[in-house]
Amino acid sequence: MTDMHIHTRYSFDSEEEPASYIRAAINCGEVSLGFAEHYDYDAFLDGEKGQLADMQGFIAEIDRMLEHSPVKIFKGVELGYRAKAVKKYREIEKLPLDFIIMSVHTLKGRGDCYFPEFYKGLTKEQAYGKYLDAVYDSITCGINFHILGHLGYVARYAPYEDRKLTYEEFPDRIDRILKALIERHISLELNASCKGLEGPFVTDVSILDRYIELGGEDFTYGSDAHKAADFQRGAQAAEDFLISHGMTHINLYEGRRAIAISLI
Repeated sequence: MTDMHIHTRYSFDSEEEPASYIRAAINCGEVSLGFAEHYDYDAFLDGEKGQLADMQGFIAEIDRMLEHSPVKIFKGVELGYRAKAVKKYREIEKLPLDFIIMSVHTLKGRGDCYFPEFYKGLTKEQAYGKYLDAVYDSITCGINFHILGHLGYVARYAPYEDRKLTYEEFPDRIDRILKALIERHISLELNASCKGLEGPFVTDVSILDRYIELGGEDFTYGSDAHKAADFQRGAQAAEDFLISHGMTHINLYEGRRAIAISLI
């Protein structure tokens, strides 16, 4: 199963060499993978100056690797949504990339969901509601992206006793997100970087079930690895989930086009 969410030293929070993932792919019999480097202009707007990947350098290195790599490589970027970042992201859209992931990590005035300060003074309903509203805004902002990254990220680091983000708690907000994805043919990511959460993915299974119930069938899988040792983490769980729910394919992206890979 193609891992479409991998970070290397071109991302601010990874030190891994791209070649390490190629070796990992060969060792586990994978024939393709997708690098998605952080380009977080949202964080840049908040004063974090080191979170913009050298995209030109990244593209040049991967293009050189493609000349001799036995593994198919898809070039991607992960954008951190913020309304005021959209203008900058239009420049990124012009780059020769295979795919774009859009994620919500931060909110204006509150910073990154990773940090306790994000949740200070907010109930769970308030914090998660603000996050979900930003996710919807990211889908409708006009950037032509292909994959919605780790829906539910806000729950990973939340301080609440019950930190799960379930469909039942926010049905209206989640429905409008899922319907917007389906209308725009944007894939929903099965992100396996779910440390601290109860389920196999960042997105709660109740939300995944609702997406399928609404007619959604476009999924990608991502380990969200920042080191080669985590490449393909959760891949079997992703495949098992999709097959058990009657899904017949999973997507990868090449040249900005979805390619459906059969699961049966």
